[in-house]
Amino acid sequence: MDHNAERPATVTVSFWLWIVTVVLSAISIITSLVNGSYVMADVGGDEQVAAAVGPAAAIIGLAVGATLRVLFALYMLRGRNWARIVLLNLAIIAVLAGLPAFSAGDLVDIFLVAVVLMAAVLMYLPTSNPYFRRRP
Repeated sequence: MDHNAERPATVTVSFWLWIVTVVLSAISIITSLVNGSYVMADVGGDEQVAAAVGPAAAIIGLAVGATLRVLFALYMLRGRNWARIVLLNLAIIAVLAGLPAFSAGDLVDIFLVAVVLMAAVLMYLPTSNPYFRRRP
């Protein structure tokens, strides 16, 4: 059965929005590292260690997070409901983590929250739901 022929546009758009979140996350992290506004982890109260470890941890975290989002988005695109559920959970975490961006006025992170919300909503619209139902 050709699953692509049945895929609703809402699922395809959601997939591409998840890809956009990867790009926006990269822009956010890189911008924060360049302008020095990245919040460094508290490593035993040693600011030098935190300054040395923080950027590497941010880049590794970005790479892992981006890889997982792309992987889950690909499975969601193929109609896997479990991937849609995982992405919804990631969306909830991203929205909660992104709330401070609104008071800080961080436009990239505000846009990231908006895109994550759109991607999550599109996966669960009534036109999307039948695509994720189990097939014999």
